[in-house]
Amino acid sequence: MRTLALAVLALVGSQPHVVARVETGGSPGGATAAFGAVWVANDGAGTIARIDPRTNRVTKRIRLSPGVFSLTHGLGALWVENYERGTLVRIDPRTGRSRSVRVGGTPFDVLAAYGRIWVTAWEAGKLVEVDPHSLRILRRTNVGPRPTGLRVAGGGVWVGFGRSATAVARVDPLSHAIERVELGVRAPSWFAAGPPDLWIQAADNVLVHVDPSSRRVLGKLSFGRTLAQGALAADGTLWIPDKEQNMVYRVDPKQGRVVDSFPAGAGAFFALRAFGSMWVTSYAGDDVWRFAGD
Repeated sequence: MRTLALAVLALVGSQPHVVARVETGGSPGGATAAFGAVWVANDGAGTIARIDPRTNRVTKRIRLSPGVFSLTHGLGALWVENYERGTLVRIDPRTGRSRSVRVGGTPFDVLAAYGRIWVTAWEAGKLVEVDPHSLRILRRTNVGPRPTGLRVAGGGVWVGFGRSATAVARVDPLSHAIERVELGVRAPSWFAAGPPDLWIQAADNVLVHVDPSSRRVLGKLSFGRTLAQGALAADGTLWIPDKEQNMVYRVDPKQGRVVDSFPAGAGAFFALRAFGSMWVTSYAGDDVWRFAGD
């Protein structure tokens, strides 16, 4: 614990430096690290780009269609939702071949957990469960209007919500019982990846800290303008992109404070920790920034 605290303190005045800017395609959004590479979903280009972390070069582009956005991996495949077509797409990372199933309701986020694939359907207000092998729809659960981001924590699947919502939901993966946790902040949409607790982006510029076991709100921190999807770095800080300001904020979760901020790509959107680095997608551009050290 002492080592981690010293590492966080050492960050002040020592901003990360960019070691590569990798052009992946128009409007890169979600990303994941799996099968020896970093994979990026390019919304505008309608492609999935494979980045070799040894060379920082794109070695494969899988052509799908515009609208591919949230991307994850699990159960032997890559998974991406296409909000324009209302589909979930399964991709074989070796061959690049894809299969899709219509989930409808404007899919928003995708998660692989508990032996199945979970998709939030924004317009339908549902959480959709899909069999990863047959791509058969297993269940559609009414979770509430405009479900957004997904996260596994504390033995459950957590769901964020947009617009006027002020609570998140915990869904039991076995009983499908739904428990709502009131945050008191509108539009709690995205969950930061990595930390054991929940760190939720809400109301554009608020980060809410929640204990997934007790369901208690532990703190709220306001900064930036339009925060997006963050991730935990190896030094213990949370990297939170701000897509309006084209930058990343680093937050010390122990102290509940912003450590510093630094420039990132146009429309900095999604942070990913992988292969000894932190990666940030540029949703208003066409590239991914790789920062030294994780």
